[in-house]
Amino acid sequence: MTTVRRVLAVLAIALALAGIWLVFDNPDIHGTSRADDYTCLAPYDTVLNKANNFPGGEPPPDGEDIAHRCRQAGKDRFALAVGSASAAAVAGVALLTLRRRQHSLTADRQSSGG
Repeated sequence: MTTVRRVLAVLAIALALAGIWLVFDNPDIHGTSRADDYTCLAPYDTVLNKANNFPGGEPPPDGEDIAHRCRQAGKDRFALAVGSASAAAVAGVALLTLRRRQHSLTADRQSSGG
């Protein structure tokens, strides 16, 4: 039983950290007039703050395409982060449920004299 709890704890922590990383890590898009790899704004900024992702400086000829692709990449990455955080929450609830169940079984055994 302890091994299952440890696995759930590690899984919950790993999924939570992955969710945090996904929300803050800036996605890259490829094949733009700016460079082979163009770095977009962070997913939280794109989704929560409605950042437009239009490249700064001299307007590139494919600026609207870059902005659209960056918005889509940010939304996709934010959705992955939410999924990862949700899975971490499920693993955490399962861990707490197992822990409570084990404690209640231990208490029952002690009260019955076994």
